[in-house]
Amino acid sequence: MNIEQIPPDYVPLSVPGLPALYGQKKGWRVWLTALPLPATSRLRGVDSLAPSKGYARDDRIAEPGEVIALFENDDGTGERPELMMTAAAQWLLAHDAAFYRAVMDAMLADLPRLRAEQEGIVLSDDAFRLPRHWDEDIVRKLVRLNSITFHPVDGAPYIGLDFRCAWDEEHGYGLMMAGIEVVESGGADSGTLSWIAARHAESRGPG
Repeated sequence: MNIEQIPPDYVPLSVPGLPALYGQKKGWRVWLTALPLPATSRLRGVDSLAPSKGYARDDRIAEPGEVIALFENDDGTGERPELMMTAAAQWLLAHDAAFYRAVMDAMLADLPRLRAEQEGIVLSDDAFRLPRHWDEDIVRKLVRLNSITFHPVDGAPYIGLDFRCAWDEEHGYGLMMAGIEVVESGGADSGTLSWIAARHAESRGPG
């Protein structure tokens, strides 16, 4: 982690089993870190797009092989992230390869839906058009993983992914995951909205 890129008003927080987390001293608190994820970080590799506008600073915090991770309590307060979020981060460190495989399989399977959406709108002559087929190499060249977000929801390691994508520069692409289970795909906010995770957890019921 390139800690020299951390904003000066952020302070470190030690969490067992994780790299140091950094959060604002005052105001609404979001903690960030760079997790070593050799597999998942391929989604922000050298052959990927540049980060989305507004993400360049945070992107520089992560070194090759790392991914920016965000932790945010629902009310934006607290001295540390809620336990289910740090537990989800520890889960991800232990299951990086399986998580990457599930994410990539979800993206590969999402092409028909994405093409149907694109065919339902009028595109400009210079707009990017999705291919009829794609594989892992093509997908990685058409996206950039901006960050992952851990959600304060019990029942599973709820992890959201926020991507820049070539086919929708305005809304991006996102996934909400419950471990290796796909909860929802859509725009980038599909991975950042905690109510999506909460709705899924409620649908599963207790236990």
